[in-house]
Amino acid sequence: MRTPFLAVLAVPLGAALGCLGPEASDAAVCADYIHRICSLPRCPIVDGTFALAGAADCETPLLVHSRCIEPGFTFSTPSRSAFLGCRAPLLRAGTEVAAHPSCEDIAQSFASCPDAVALLAGTDGGTP
Repeated sequence: MRTPFLAVLAVPLGAALGCLGPEASDAAVCADYIHRICSLPRCPIVDGTFALAGAADCETPLLVHSRCIEPGFTFSTPSRSAFLGCRAPLLRAGTEVAAHPSCEDIAQSFASCPDAVALLAGTDGGTP
């Protein structure tokens, strides 16, 4: 039995069209990164890097320091493209918001992206 030509095209075309839509704002991308690294149980490297040991709230200080909390936030250093590359290791556990990245993936992101770490610490980065 032969598969109709249109049926063969429907699957890849449907997959491609499923990726269409507005891209997330820089503020949303940054907030997602922060949410992922602050997910409980929090990795020791996050507490150590941002002096959060003992702090119950990880997300709010990083959102404020990075200025990602501002709706008009845009990346400068690092660029959006570079920041998305820094975020990639955090997505290995899954792209859903509740997916908790491994501590190794967070460490890899921090080690390969000092500009992203500086942004989250509030010492460099975006434009509100």
